Amino acid sequence: MRDLAQRLLPRRTEGLVLVAMLAVLLACATSSRATAQLGGGIAEADSMLAAGRVGAAESLYYSASSARPRDAVARAALGRYLAARGALRIGAVLLEEARLFGGDTTRIARSLAPIYGSLGDYRALASLPATPLSPAEQKRVRWLVSHPPVLEFPDSVVTLGYKPLVDGSGVGVVSLGIGEHRVDALIDPRGSGVLLRGRAARSRDGLRVFGEDSSGVAAVVSELHLGDVTLSNVTARLATDTSRRAKRERQSVVIGLDVLRRLTPTFDPVAQTITLRRGQISAMTVGTRCPMLIDEQGLRFIVEGHWETGASAAAAKLLGTQRWTSDAKHGVLLLQ
Repeated sequence: MRDLAQRLLPRRTEGLVLVAMLAVLLACATSSRATAQLGGGIAEADSMLAAGRVGAAESLYYSASSARPRDAVARAALGRYLAARGALRIGAVLLEEARLFGGDTTRIARSLAPIYGSLGDYRALASLPATPLSPAEQKRVRWLVSHPPVLEFPDSVVTLGYKPLVDGSGVGVVSLGIGEHRVDALIDPRGSGVLLRGRAARSRDGLRVFGEDSSGVAAVVSELHLGDVTLSNVTARLATDTSRRAKRERQSVVIGLDVLRRLTPTFDPVAQTITLRRGQISAMTVGTRCPMLIDEQGLRFIVEGHWETGASAAAAKLLGTQRWTSDAKHGVLLLQ
């Protein structure tokens, strides 16, 4: 009996090994199939979003993340989408989780850097792994950790004048104060922060500079005055381009729409006024709510079923002639 068992044991062992190998192969195939399905779901969500089908895209992003809660790609995709729709803190948390789940640290850092900047979370930005910031920008961030921006808002609502534009160069021109000087600034829906060119960049009055990199000089505007509203320590960039094209630029100061996003601005081209708010616009406000994204491409919103950039001809005509509100917190542009 012992001899028979010894003769059968190798065959039994070989059988167990074969079963184990088949189980591993089956698990790998199942995992690969699930990964492929997940990747297809995210690609479909991206396609839906590009086509302007925001509701369908959002459902697919959530479904992909729910199906595999620890999948870095699905987590990051949902985080980027929600941050672009205005849910900055939630988007940041999801991207941080994606990094912990093994996501591409460099790509995630590129997504997180502007989100942290918009949130004013300079401590998180200063310690961001694989940071995309230049040494000058990192120096500025470290300074902002101990000198965070402050908003001085005298009333719940403040109104100031502006000159609307319909040529696609920007939303309009507004007068603002930097240091001791009043300047006319172009509000650019494609830009971010404050950009100073020419004489405004050379003056450096009211600015703190932190060094130069490939795209200019990293700086901070100590106090930016918009009517009775004062924003302190606003990130800025000084252009060092001396080309003929740069010299032909019409405005020496440009502010991105993101500078105003926390103030839920309402633009009235007919009255030529901008209304800034300490709080959010009422959910009962009458108007057409157009889904909106604010990301590395600037402002985009849906008009008649498709995306328009803030500088497109159709958007320029619409925003230059019709009252509208940028409600970034809820991811909509309200047309009235």
